[in-house]
Amino acid sequence: MKSLELLPTDENILDTLYQDAFGRNTEIASFLNILTSIEGHFVISVDGKWGTGKTFFVKQCEMILDTINDPSKLTSENKDKILHLPFLNGSSLSKKLENQNCIYFDAWANDGYENPILAILNALVNKTSFIDRLSAVDKKGLMDAVVEMGKNYFSKRLGTSIDPIIKALKQPGKEETKAQISLHKYIEKIIGVFTREDHRLIIFVDELDRCKPSFAVKLLEQIKHYFLLENVTFVFSTNILELSKTISKFYGNDFQGDKYLNRFFDLFLTLDPINMEEYYKYLSSQNLSNIYERNELYVVKFFNMSMRDVGKFIINNKLIDYEHINFGYWGQQAEQMIISRIVWLLIPFTVGLKISNKEDEISLVDGENYELFRKFVFGSSTFWNILDWAGVRQRLNSLCALKDSSESTDKDKVIRTIYNKLYENPIINIEQVSSKEDEFWYHTKRIMDATLHFN
Repeated sequence: MKSLELLPTDENILDTLYQDAFGRNTEIASFLNILTSIEGHFVISVDGKWGTGKTFFVKQCEMILDTINDPSKLTSENKDKILHLPFLNGSSLSKKLENQNCIYFDAWANDGYENPILAILNALVNKTSFIDRLSAVDKKGLMDAVVEMGKNYFSKRLGTSIDPIIKALKQPGKEETKAQISLHKYIEKIIGVFTREDHRLIIFVDELDRCKPSFAVKLLEQIKHYFLLENVTFVFSTNILELSKTISKFYGNDFQGDKYLNRFFDLFLTLDPINMEEYYKYLSSQNLSNIYERNELYVVKFFNMSMRDVGKFIINNKLIDYEHINFGYWGQQAEQMIISRIVWLLIPFTVGLKISNKEDEISLVDGENYELFRKFVFGSSTFWNILDWAGVRQRLNSLCALKDSSESTDKDKVIRTIYNKLYENPIINIEQVSSKEDEFWYHTKRIMDATLHFN
């Protein structure tokens, strides 16, 4: 068994794009079209809560841009997979994306840097595909500008080493430029190498909302002062609410971080939720043909689980062999149908509570969370479908002490009875059984407890 948290590796980025595992390929196409329409300097916020796939979104965009602009980035087979995506194959978008260079910058992984400028430039010049495509003249000019900038600003004024940048570009026999120009001019010169001949540079900045407040503010300020250049687009994938709190924490709780960000970003975009059904089927390798599989998906949607929590939920459910649960209760066929539907519904519900909210799980088991339980069971189509089977409605009414009827069932009373018999006042000893109905609820409770014992 291994973790099912889907990490943004190249393999996973390619496969989720190819299979549209998040149901976001249409949104990616729309976003890429936006990028091709931008002129001048521009800053975009792509907003989404933690665990909603922001990193995958921008890395999928990066892979598409790299595939179009860097033939050596992927194998020919994988490149064909990208270029034959429905929104790229035979469309004008591929042509428009030519000359749109990009880099991905993980702010959280770099917030140990004293100066974000260096970290961003380091990411830029260490992107091998960029450097390999430069002419000898451009490469020398870039190296000279970086070295001179380091001498006059980073090394002397900020006390920061630029050795990683120099190492990425160093060639034997290099000559250092003598020009003394401002820091802004140095950065402009470096960026200019990558935006020649109407090329555009897109810098994806990810995870800024997770950074130390001092680093986050300094990065934003330095971008505002030094990086707002023609032909450069910054794309921040971030939880805008959390980033606003980070800004306020740095300047003081009375500082309005949202207004600060409103002045910084030119365009605010919000990621649509992923297609949870497609994602769940992709991650679990299930086709939802079984009732308990459809119940698991219902639980994921009911709790509005993040992508990370979905992986944990699937792992926990894999410990349960739903298909071979030993019901061990040989009552009527209608009773067998009812007991299996109850167990197949409430086991994943309990597992989902454990992942999403431990306090709610405890209060459920203690018989103190009826409203949440009612809302969940009431909305389950797989459970109530049993009423269409011959004899089931009458037996369910009987088990719940309702008026015998083959035409109607009071769902609220059914839900209240299930909750009472399994959580509020369960029959836990065989000595308490005094009727066929008691026997049913005793066995249902026993099966539930035995199935969840090791989960």
